[in-house]
Amino acid sequence: MLQSLLDKIFSRPLTQEGFAKKFIESARKAGYSEAMDFQASEFRIRHNNGSYFNLHNAFRDYQNGDKTQKAAILNGYVSTLLESGQRTGTVFENVKAQLRPVIRNLAMLEEVRLEHARNGGDKPHDVVYQSLGRDCVIMLAVDSPESTATLTRGPEAQWGVTMDEAVAISIENLRDATHEAFGEIIPGLYAAQWADGYDTSRVLLPDVLQRAPVKGRPVFMIPSRDVLMVTGDKDEQGIRQMVELSFKALERGRAVSTDIYTYDGRDIVPFHPDDEGVNNRLATLEHLLLQGSYSNQKELLDKVNLETSVDVFVASYLLYELSDQNGKTVSMSAWTKGVPTLLPKSDRIVLVEPVEGGEPTVKTVLWSEFESELGDLLTTETGYPPRYRTLGFPSAEQLNRLTAL
Repeated sequence: MLQSLLDKIFSRPLTQEGFAKKFIESARKAGYSEAMDFQASEFRIRHNNGSYFNLHNAFRDYQNGDKTQKAAILNGYVSTLLESGQRTGTVFENVKAQLRPVIRNLAMLEEVRLEHARNGGDKPHDVVYQSLGRDCVIMLAVDSPESTATLTRGPEAQWGVTMDEAVAISIENLRDATHEAFGEIIPGLYAAQWADGYDTSRVLLPDVLQRAPVKGRPVFMIPSRDVLMVTGDKDEQGIRQMVELSFKALERGRAVSTDIYTYDGRDIVPFHPDDEGVNNRLATLEHLLLQGSYSNQKELLDKVNLETSVDVFVASYLLYELSDQNGKTVSMSAWTKGVPTLLPKSDRIVLVEPVEGGEPTVKTVLWSEFESELGDLLTTETGYPPRYRTLGFPSAEQLNRLTAL
């Protein structure tokens, strides 16, 4: 009784940071000698050759296990990490059946690039992928019972297969693991319910989505890594509801894409609704995704610039709601004269000229007009979402050529 009371008084809830420390210590004791970089914002470990080990499932299982199970649970996940580290040099036949395709937002590639830069990589970290949509790509992963290890560099050289060949194999592996698992949200709108980490990857199996009983040809969205929804191109209500539910998915999960897609034969292609209201909501959804991506990018760029003593201001991507246009949003960024800046591509730019002893002069203009008239004052930087390095500042004559909003 006394011991139980003392346990309650002195015990402290295990934080994510505390669990990550415990995990890394256990991995070291088990003999893992490669670099491990804990990324608190993503709750994952970057390790080995640029792969990531997500800790969400391990933390959940560790918390839910009783006291006698915790060590075994932790050791099980550590073993998975050790196995992933041993893949270098493995024979392709030993890993072939574990290959899976995963779909990721392009911003993930930027995270890998900037993390590599932070870790002092002398050479660029070339991420290998296949293009899918304008904001997402197909990558290769190795599946294990506890986690998915994304192979950011693609198949290992000694495997003797190309990226295209490996992705084709991974898709067939996914097909073998796919049964019917769509659940109806409302009449005509369905959500994937495999819940195995590869729901969104099933869009690479056109026949699976084409079997959904929708009105017309299937159209689908993959707003986050765990959410795939499908309806028919003739189902206006289904499309509207699918878009609205994508806002909730974006809030709760890691973003993938804000577009609607369909099939042209077996190829995945964009689908463009005729409904103006739906298109306005899709534009707002894209703004929200970009706001999150630009925020993460800014955080990493600020760290890289601080660590490498680069003096440049990384501007924020700001969103505002237009009260007179039914909630439509507009994105903005600011550029101050005399401040070297990395600008996000926004709908509007706020140009600020400080005035000594007085209020600054401010002029807001459309990005499209600025780019058309004064594009030579910007140079494109590497990365996604796109950023532009400022070169000088518009002269008074140049500013007068721009239309103030």
